[in-house]
Amino acid sequence: MDKRILQLRALDKKTSALQLANNIISRGSGWINTVREAVGMTALQLAKRLGVTQPRIAKMEANEDNLKLSTMKKVARALNCEFVYYFKPAVTFQNIVEEQAQKKAAEILRNVNVNMALENQEVSTEEAVKDLALDLMNNKIKRIWD
Repeated sequence: MDKRILQLRALDKKTSALQLANNIISRGSGWINTVREAVGMTALQLAKRLGVTQPRIAKMEANEDNLKLSTMKKVARALNCEFVYYFKPAVTFQNIVEEQAQKKAAEILRNVNVNMALENQEVSTEEAVKDLALDLMNNKIKRIWD
């Protein structure tokens, strides 16, 4: 079996529990504010732990999406947490690959069918797309992203 397929399955398995991690924090709140308030820490107390001012904490909380990863790691440590990030796929990683392979196969076959239709040799699109997508996934995976 292809090593890449095993890696894909392992990645899907590792992240499957995290797929359920929706709406963990309140809408409009970020992690810093949510955790800080949950543990009963004031913004001033967090500021002292980080060696910054209280207004800087307010800015961090308001602009959390734009903080550097190194800053998030420091804040997490100050909150006695570990900072972790990952890419949460909208579907499984396997589905991402399959969908992209299907799109690429359909695109390739559109071009082929135009030429073959001129010669009255048009192939069954649905079966051909499935077959070509499978071939792309198994033998030419990098080509699906062109």
